[in-house]
Amino acid sequence: MQVNKINQTIPQRLNKDSKHSARKPQSFKGILDKGSLFVADAIENGGLFVSFTLQDMLGTNLPRPIMGLMRNTKENKGQKNLKFAAKELVREFTTGPSMFIIPAILLTLGKKIFGKATEIPMKIIKSFGEIHAANPLNSAGQALNKEEFFQNAFEQIIKNTKGETSISETTAKSAQDFAHRLASTLTDKKKAKEVINNLTDDFINIAKNSAQDAAHTDFTSAVISKTTTAPIKDTLKFLVSYADDVVEKAAKQPTEKISEFVKKLSTNKVLGRCAANVIMYAAILTFLQVIPKLYNKAEGKANAGLKGLMAEETLKDTGNDEKNQKTNTSFGKSQNQPSFKGGINPAQIVNKLTGKGLIGRIANGFEFEGVNMSFPLLLGVMGFGILLPRVRQAKDKYDREEILRRDLVTCATMCFAEKELRKGFSKLNESKSGFVLAAKEQGFKNKNIFQKLFEYLRPIKGVRILSTPQIVSKYSGLENYKNGIQGFCEFIEGQGGNLAKVFSLTDEAKNIVQSLLSEQGKDIATADNKTITKILSDAKGSEKVKELVELFKPKDNPWVTKAKTLNARFTALSVIILVPAFLGFFLPWINERSTKKRIQQENLKTKINSNLQLLHTNFINNDKKAQQIFADMNKFIQ
Repeated sequence: MQVNKINQTIPQRLNKDSKHSARKPQSFKGILDKGSLFVADAIENGGLFVSFTLQDMLGTNLPRPIMGLMRNTKENKGQKNLKFAAKELVREFTTGPSMFIIPAILLTLGKKIFGKATEIPMKIIKSFGEIHAANPLNSAGQALNKEEFFQNAFEQIIKNTKGETSISETTAKSAQDFAHRLASTLTDKKKAKEVINNLTDDFINIAKNSAQDAAHTDFTSAVISKTTTAPIKDTLKFLVSYADDVVEKAAKQPTEKISEFVKKLSTNKVLGRCAANVIMYAAILTFLQVIPKLYNKAEGKANAGLKGLMAEETLKDTGNDEKNQKTNTSFGKSQNQPSFKGGINPAQIVNKLTGKGLIGRIANGFEFEGVNMSFPLLLGVMGFGILLPRVRQAKDKYDREEILRRDLVTCATMCFAEKELRKGFSKLNESKSGFVLAAKEQGFKNKNIFQKLFEYLRPIKGVRILSTPQIVSKYSGLENYKNGIQGFCEFIEGQGGNLAKVFSLTDEAKNIVQSLLSEQGKDIATADNKTITKILSDAKGSEKVKELVELFKPKDNPWVTKAKTLNARFTALSVIILVPAFLGFFLPWINERSTKKRIQQENLKTKINSNLQLLHTNFINNDKKAQQIFADMNKFIQ
């Protein structure tokens, strides 16, 4: 078979294959998988905002008011609990949306007032500033324009990503091409999305072709500096924002002062970004303090969750003792607020904020990602913005107990459980399918079972589910791996996958690999990873291997689709079914049941005490032995 005929041959074979024929009616499973992919892609593209909003809407906002409406209907003569439903409605529909609407508004205002660099993470601003200040002039001795700055930046990014010690000729040519194409988006906004996507693909191919460790290298990540990395797609967007904000201003300065101007301006931009993070976080926490007052007002003075369980006069008084005991614990001005007085160098502050020390780790951990929150930020909002004010403003002991039970479980589910369950489900799918669906650090397979479990449980680092861009970069374009198909085999083997199962996904691939193995008297069903890797490596450049590589060329090939689907199924399942069922229905039911049980126990205890007191008064006063028995019984009840 000639190479120029491969493109004609493969599509025909795929169309004949019943697995991939477009004419075959879609099964119910196929429809579910497409829906799962749609949900997973939406969550991935929207980040925490979409994920949290979907879980919040389906798991709390919609079901909890319904459950609130049905609360204690049996004990309340079949009447709907409108006040408790109103409380649930106000609480859920104000909490979740405000966590993202507030930073979105403030970030938009910040970009308008202080410049587009407000949206760029601090470390990246600093790195761009260093690249800019190091070479602020072009070969003609004039200030850099945007395209020239892009070229300098791409030279450093591509060099760092490729692991070069100096800028090679091919790196310089690639940087010039990247810069020209990115600059074209400044004047033609309509083509910006297409250009960005193409630049992303080309960068991934460069990273893939130069990776020393195909198994553990993230081809979608750009190395901006020694300490700063970011997804290439985000990096392209940040380059444009920085150029719009800083490069234009620098070009207006005298040439001899540009370098110093850039250093000062980038320092100010980092401080501005830090201030924006603090303001957005403080605004969210401040608003969340008010929400308990809003839903308590919607509920009325009494705890509507107890309606039907207590007499009306008793119900109205349940919170009186609580109110009398509360003290003012609202956030006030600190008496020992730090003040930045003269003598502190802003550049030193920036170095602290973007460094590897404790301050740097805290600042980096508490950065917003657009309107999305980092994991530490989310934990802080859950603890100080949701749990603390709700507990502090609880109406009575029953309300407080329900808040702790409901919100602790909800916060843990939102922050930890869903992610960990996805990792566990991914592990099961990996074992069954042979596909690599999550990224493990180098040396993972040498860890003991407890260390591996810890890596799966770590919420930020450790094992990470492969994103869609990462899956596409790994499972397509095998010709762009440094060692061709051997690099792909090294990825599957290095991450603990099974090459025999992966290549057996389609009959075409299976037959090609089987034919190469048969020449050595081996079978794909029993061949291990090392055997398959060696066979394909030895046959590199042959027509069979070229045909196999061609099958993987499209970005939507069967292997990409399979890997994406396997990861998407549980994402959709958890967001659409598991979370709503658990948080929206089961948890409110547990709260209602637990409160009823507690009140029944208290009522029974009160009734027994009353009867014992009556017994004591009428029969036991004159009998010392009976008095001792009574005292022991009373002590046991207490």
